[in-house]
This record gives sequence, structure tokens and C-alpha cells, in this order.
Amino acid sequence: MKTRLSVLLLLAAATASAFGAGLSVPDFRILTNGRVNNGALVLSSRVFTDLLIEGGAKFSASFKLGFQTDDLESYLNALATPIVYDTDGTLITPVDEAIDTLENRTGLMFRSAAITLNGAFGTPLETTVFVGRLDAFASGDDFPLLFGTTDFATRLRGYMYYPDGIGGDQTRYYNGLHEAYGTGLRLSLPGERLKPYLYLYQDAWIGPGNYSVDARVLFNTEKIKLEGFAGGSFPVSDLGVYRGGFLFYFDTGNVGAFYAQIGVPRWDPAESFGMDMLFFMFGPRVDFGAGTLTLSLFFHPAWYLQKETEESGALDMRVDFSLGKLAVSGLQAGVETLIQFTPSDPDDSSATPGLVMEIAPYFNSIRDGVRWDLKLGIRALPFPEDEWYGVFRPSIGITTAF
Repeated sequence: MKTRLSVLLLLAAATASAFGAGLSVPDFRILTNGRVNNGALVLSSRVFTDLLIEGGAKFSASFKLGFQTDDLESYLNALATPIVYDTDGTLITPVDEAIDTLENRTGLMFRSAAITLNGAFGTPLETTVFVGRLDAFASGDDFPLLFGTTDFATRLRGYMYYPDGIGGDQTRYYNGLHEAYGTGLRLSLPGERLKPYLYLYQDAWIGPGNYSVDARVLFNTEKIKLEGFAGGSFPVSDLGVYRGGFLFYFDTGNVGAFYAQIGVPRWDPAESFGMDMLFFMFGPRVDFGAGTLTLSLFFHPAWYLQKETEESGALDMRVDFSLGKLAVSGLQAGVETLIQFTPSDPDDSSATPGLVMEIAPYFNSIRDGVRWDLKLGIRALPFPEDEWYGVFRPSIGITTAF
């Protein structure tokens, strides 16, 4: 694994050197969540890193890595666990233990590789050939990169708030309404306020032989940020499956802002349309000078990233009271309350609705190019059945760039 990683890094550096390009790491993130398990505080970490190769006005390339293991701690433990064979090749280590060790050792994960040609073939088109995960639609993440805006995306997303992933699947997490993933082509046109995209790709969310097309546009002004997209996948069903949605952000200036993400991640015309198909995120923000009061309401969809979520009808509400402006002073502190409601299973008459309530003081800072996100979650409902200190759920996020 270490040899494979070294070869990939050397290849990226050699490519940059050969073309007179610059090699940088625009994003390096570590996220650690703490949970009490069998009386002990267990830490679960994830690492994400991006490599960027830039070649001036002609081309740019990106290469992204991550770790697919549920937590790096299991990965590190697996590296220290020997898999022992006898002289004749017979496996001495118990088979189940060896399989678990091998699975944990496959933590290194290829996320994406892409090359973008500017002004390809004498046209104003920006042409990107990609493999892997490319862009998250209606997430808000692209506005700071494309238009130089401040970060306004909702915090109620990702592993910080959903450490168990989606429906227990830790390889997927909520971020926007959809994400281009597979092997394909992205076409775009440059623009100061308007940025259109067209994606054509074999969709890895569904599997080989299934193809998707998505049209996407971003619009930016000083007060209004708007993104919309629509797409379809074939031949998933007799009539195909479709998706669409939008992100809307309005900054009133002195009073506050309004944030919304609304869409349908998947719709099959052969099936009846239901409200559980909706992805709905609503978030007014009130600015009172010294800080901000934010309300976030998230209605989980039945489908997300081309798969069922097992969270149909689930509803999350987050109330966040913060002091300080991270973009201004580099410091911010506050308290947030997260309430999660899960409806009962209609196929299980004995099942009851679930209610989770967590209160979390937090502190965020940006110093010397490093962002720290520190949070101590306190689980009020349901109260842990074993040790009382199981109510504490710390999280630490570190983001930097080189």
C-alpha cells in the first residue's frame, strides 16, 4: 500500500515537472469523531487530500485521494497485525482474522483524476476528462472557487454530522443534491457571473453500461447565489430515471440571509411520485451584529446518489447560536442543538418512531492557514443505557492547504 501511494505521488510530481506545471495540495482534511463503545472512548478518523497540477493557461489537472475504511484507527491496527503463513504457504493466521486484516489494509482510496483543457480545439470551451468523483451539484462549494465568494454552504452535511453515512453506508454522505461520478466528459464556458456545465459520463453510482447526462448552471451576484441542474440516466428503467433541483442563497446585508436546497435526487416515471422523493433543506440566518442565529431544517430523501437511503421521512432540525465571524476575525464560538426524528417502519408494527437530541458547544478558528473545528456533542436523548459518559461525543476537524 505504501509502495502504491509512493508511486502515485512520484508520477504526479513527474507529470508536473515534465510540463513545467506546479504541484500543490489545495485541500487536506482530517476529521475525527469520538464515541463510547463497550465502556471505552473510541476515535474514528477520516482523511481526505487533493493534489492539483496546474499548467498555466493551457491545462490543469487534479488527483484526489482518500481513505475508504470506516476509521483510520482500524487501518493502523491492521498494518500492525501480521498475516502469518507456514513455509509451505499454509495460512497460520485464522481465516476470519486474516480477511478482516486485509480488508482494513485497503484503506487507501482513489477518489478522482481529471484533466481540463482551456480553450480546447480553438473554442472557448473548457473541456474536462474525468474518472471518479468530480462535482457535487447544488452544494454551494463551487461558488468560492469560481467567483471568490465567502463560504455560505450549510454545515448540516458530511461526516461531522452524519458519521454513520447514509443508511449505515459510510462510503456515502450528504453533500448537495447529486454528484457526477464515473468516467466521462465535462464541458463548460467561462463567465464572470454565469457558469454553465454539461456532463456526459458512464455512471459509477449505478454500474457499468449505465450512462448519465446532466446540465448545470451557476449564477452569482453580490447578494444572490443560484444554482440549478437537471439530468437523467439510461437505461436504468424502461423510461430512464431523472433528477433535478436548485440551491438558492440570498444575503440581505444587515439583517441576515436565506439558504435553501430543494430537489428530487431520483424520479422514475414508471413509479408514482411521492413526497419522500424530495430533498429539502431550509435555512434562514439572522445576523445580530456580534453573531448569527441559524435555523436548518433537513427532510431526508428516499433516494440519494442513485440508491435508496433507508431514511425516508427522516427529519433533522438544527438551531445554531454563534458569536464572532469566522471570515472576519478568524474566530467563532457557539452552541447548537440538533434534533433528529425518524419515523416508524410501516412494515414493522412493533417499531416506534425515534427521537435524538444533541446539544453541542463548539469553537472554530482559522490561524496560519489552518482551520480548526472543535465540537463537544452532548446526547440528551436517548440517554445511554450503559456508561453515563456515553453522552459525550467529541468531534475535531482540521483543514489546511499547502
